[in-house]
Amino acid sequence: MTRIRFYSRTSQVDEPILWDNEFPYGTVPIFIGKKAKNAMDLLASLELCGASTTTDIARYAIESHYSKGEIDGMGIHFLKRREHYYWNHIWGYVKNRRAKNGMKYHGLIKEEYVKKVDSLTENVHVYAPTLKGHLASLGYKFKDDELIKFIKNASRNSLYFAFLNHIMEKISLDFIKEIFLFPVKHMIRYQRIRFDDDYRLNFDLIASATAIRIERAIRLSWDEIYRHMPASSRIRMKANRVLLKQIDVLMQNTWFDLHANSKWLGHLIELYYPTEEQRVFYERHSDPSDKNLIYKVMREIHLAYYNGYEEKIPNKYTQKFPLPIRRNRKKTNKRSGKKHALKLKLTKYHFD
Repeated sequence: MTRIRFYSRTSQVDEPILWDNEFPYGTVPIFIGKKAKNAMDLLASLELCGASTTTDIARYAIESHYSKGEIDGMGIHFLKRREHYYWNHIWGYVKNRRAKNGMKYHGLIKEEYVKKVDSLTENVHVYAPTLKGHLASLGYKFKDDELIKFIKNASRNSLYFAFLNHIMEKISLDFIKEIFLFPVKHMIRYQRIRFDDDYRLNFDLIASATAIRIERAIRLSWDEIYRHMPASSRIRMKANRVLLKQIDVLMQNTWFDLHANSKWLGHLIELYYPTEEQRVFYERHSDPSDKNLIYKVMREIHLAYYNGYEEKIPNKYTQKFPLPIRRNRKKTNKRSGKKHALKLKLTKYHFD
C-alpha cells in the first residue's frame, strides 16, 4: 500500500499496486523501495497503452482502476500529481537534494527499461518500453485482453514479441500462454530470471524454458495418443491431438537457420513489419540484442521439435519461407534489366 494524496495533505488514501505481479522482492531493482509501487504501475501502464506521454500514462492508470465519479471526487490535481510521480521515475529525479535523506527515484531511462521515442509534436516527450522493460513485464498478472494489448504493443520494437504476436494470430492466446509465458513466469517466480545483473543473461533461460515445454508436450502427447496409455481418456487424447497440431503450426512459422545472416534477418523484419513506417520504428527503437533473443528462441524451438519426435535435426527450416514483401519499385526494362537487378540484389537486405 502507498499513501496517495488527492488535493490536500488531509485528503489521502492507501492505494494498492494497480497490477498484480509475480516478482519476488529484489528480482527487479526498480521495484525496490518506498516508491516501487509507482514504478510498477508506470511500467504496466506504458506496456498496455503503448508509446505515450506521461499524461497519457497517468490517465490510463487512473481510468483503469477508478470510476468517473471517483476521479471527479479526487480533484483536478490528482492526475497532475500522478503524472509528476511518473516523470520523476522515468528521469530519476532526486527529491530534496540538499537533505541527507533525500528521496531518489530510479531512472527508468537510465536503467534501460524505458526510452524516449520520436514525437510528431515539438517539445512533447513520448516514451516506450525497451526490450528489458518488455521482459520484466512478463511477470505481471495481466488479464487476457490486457495480455493481447501488451504483446501487440511490445511487438512494435521487438522481433521476439512480434514473433509471439504472429503465432498468437495463427493459433491462439492460450497457446502462447501455455508454451511461452507460463514457463517464463515460473522462472521469474522462483528467481531464475532476474534483472539485477545484465538482463541479456536471461535470453538462454527464456529460450530453454519454451523448448522444454514443447519437447515435453510432444513426448507426453505422443505416448498418450499412439501408445494408448490406459490412463488416457478420450477428452485428454483429443486435447493432445490439438496440441500437437498447434505445435506443428508453430514449427511452420519458426524460421531457424544455423547460418543466419543479414539476409535472414531482413526476411524476418519484412515478414513482421510489412510497412515502411513499421520498419523505421523498429530500426530506431529496438534493442540491438533483440536479434540475438529471437535467434536463440527459434533455435531452441527447432531443436526441441525434432528432439521430441526423435528425428534428425536439419540445419535450417524445411518449410517455404513467405515471399518478401513487394516494394513499390519501378519495373525494369530489358535493356537495363541486368544492371538494375544486380543493384537491387546488393541493397535489398542492407540493415544498419
